[in-house]
Amino acid sequence: MPSFFHASTTVAASAEQLFAFHSDPNNLTVVMPPMLKLVSLTTDGPALEGRMIELHVRDWWIIPMHWTCRWKTVQAPHLLVDEIVQGPFPLFEHEHRFEPAGKGGCVMHDSVTYEFGHGWWGKLISETAVRWYLTLLFKFRHHRTRQWATRSGQSKG
Repeated sequence: MPSFFHASTTVAASAEQLFAFHSDPNNLTVVMPPMLKLVSLTTDGPALEGRMIELHVRDWWIIPMHWTCRWKTVQAPHLLVDEIVQGPFPLFEHEHRFEPAGKGGCVMHDSVTYEFGHGWWGKLISETAVRWYLTLLFKFRHHRTRQWATRSGQSKG
């Protein structure tokens, strides 16, 4: 049975600017927390439905992880959905939604549907350890996205 996670933040950038930023996999390094080290990234370019992204990372600096993801839904400038094809989760779908807010800003929503393992043990891990990890991860990602928007003056563009 899947678990669900949601986090949102207001960013001083337009939906178009946030969509462009998050649709480029090369920007992952801008929002990755320090405990998650990118070893390699392979992609054919920005988000297009069906396009693949391959990531090799070291989680907590030492745990090697390999993720192959696919852009499932790309609807500029408001929605990006990526899903895991191969990796540590049998189910992991990440929805990025960009909702315009006043004065050139935007509310950025990240919703994740995930499953770590099967049965009651997998559900227990999903609802405790994985949820805790996602909470830390998205707090950092949202902080770095707000910094990016402020530093690059995105709300003026």
